[in-house]
Amino acid sequence: MKLDLGCGPKCLPGFIGVDRFPLPGVQVIADLDKPLPFEDDSVELVHAAHSLEHVSDLMFTMRELYRVCKHKAQVCIVVPYYEQKLNLANPYHLQVFNEHTPRFWTRCSWAPIDPKEYYHPHAVTWGLSESDNSNPGLEIRLLRMEFFYFPRFNKVDPSRQRELRQNLTDVCHQIAYHLVVWKDDNDDDYIELTNNLDAYPFLDTPALQKSRADADAYQAEDSFTLAYAEDRFSGKLQAQHDHIVECERKLLRNDKLIKLLTGSPDLPAVHLKRLDDYLEANYRSRKPRQFRLSKEIPTDGYVEYQVAGAGAGAYNSISLCVYLSAESEGAQLGVEVVDKSNSIVWNSIEELSDVNTVGVVNFSLGKSLRREDVSFIRVFGRKLDVGVQVVECSITSRWPFRPSRLIPYACFKNDE
Repeated sequence: MKLDLGCGPKCLPGFIGVDRFPLPGVQVIADLDKPLPFEDDSVELVHAAHSLEHVSDLMFTMRELYRVCKHKAQVCIVVPYYEQKLNLANPYHLQVFNEHTPRFWTRCSWAPIDPKEYYHPHAVTWGLSESDNSNPGLEIRLLRMEFFYFPRFNKVDPSRQRELRQNLTDVCHQIAYHLVVWKDDNDDDYIELTNNLDAYPFLDTPALQKSRADADAYQAEDSFTLAYAEDRFSGKLQAQHDHIVECERKLLRNDKLIKLLTGSPDLPAVHLKRLDDYLEANYRSRKPRQFRLSKEIPTDGYVEYQVAGAGAGAYNSISLCVYLSAESEGAQLGVEVVDKSNSIVWNSIEELSDVNTVGVVNFSLGKSLRREDVSFIRVFGRKLDVGVQVVECSITSRWPFRPSRLIPYACFKNDE
């Protein structure tokens, strides 16, 4: 079943039109402020264009959508962007929508979009549905977010569009959320889905297509606002802008460090699962784990860890979580595997350019090493112009009566 909520007189073909008024094309008359007249887990696709801004309790309506939707059902929501004067003046618009709104429909700490689109110093990770310490009763995850700009801003560079949208009124007039309903705990499926978004069958309506076509067809014109923006980025205000950006970077980095030391690393789900699965299989870990940072990796030395684990086994890859104290260009991280005779049996060096404050560096050995033949790994650095530290966690041994100790937040896996 496919629903077009608040369809008005133009229901999408193949959809069941739902509206509170008996207009042409409406098949089900229903008030979105009340329970929807559909069975649990009966809907596979939902379209709601310029309707949800009129509901009185948005979380109630979203919980109803979650209830009637099947697992992995697609939800496409198109709504007015909040910071525009017509929306602010409209007395019939009861809800606010911007880049932060879908964060309150999920607890997932990550979404497949650029974090710069939603950065806020008080809420760095994505999901905020449990931010009031209650059960929200829904899990609807973002796959894609589209912004539709006023004509004069259509041809502006995306980074400048974002800067203007987040600071001025009447820059963006509409936003579209492409979401998926998630009803089980298998995050591997979600990660696989997000890794293949190019092949995902996103709902693309005639209205969205027209909005994109209008933006492409618009001829750029002179604008004082754009001239001011150009001056801000490349003129006398550049130094001030750079200072603000650097302050925001430091705030973001501090927030990530605080979260790491008081809770858990801010990492994509695929890395968290990989590291945690390894620790659960080999240690009796504390809940919650206590995280620390190693001493800073020297440019002419290394940090050494004993290789441990339950029983014998082989591995051909190492994943290591690290913390960077600043942005890095050209910095490298290396790993040496040392056997029981203190001989180096394998080593590799990887770039740190993809690590944003806290991140995972993956090393592929290219061969299998048996765990019982290896004693240590040594972590070293090259071209280090920033401080690099290994993220460590406190664990309890699977063997009784052994004290807890710090180990690297890492995993040794056989990927074959």
